[in-house]
Amino acid sequence: MSQDVIDLNFIAKLLQRTNEEVRALRKDVADIRTLTLQTYDFSRRLERREVELKDDLEVMVKMELTGALAHLQSKLEGTLGRIEDKLDGVVDRVADLESRPS
Repeated sequence: MSQDVIDLNFIAKLLQRTNEEVRALRKDVADIRTLTLQTYDFSRRLERREVELKDDLEVMVKMELTGALAHLQSKLEGTLGRIEDKLDGVVDRVADLESRPS
């Protein structure tokens, strides 16, 4: 069996490279942790904004419907008012005709 000589400088360089790789891995893990936390915060903000938008949209739809219904109601009231006026005129004429002696 041959005896290989192991140089301490070689081992020191290997350990130095290993330490550098471990540092790089730790930095990567820290970056991943930071990005994960940022992603979580972003998703929470998105959820909160989604709820706010849903509420805003609900209010907008209600306002639009209320405005449209109010407009429709005023148009109907105006039309019904004209019809009532015409009917009152017809009723008055019929009453005049009925009150005339035949």
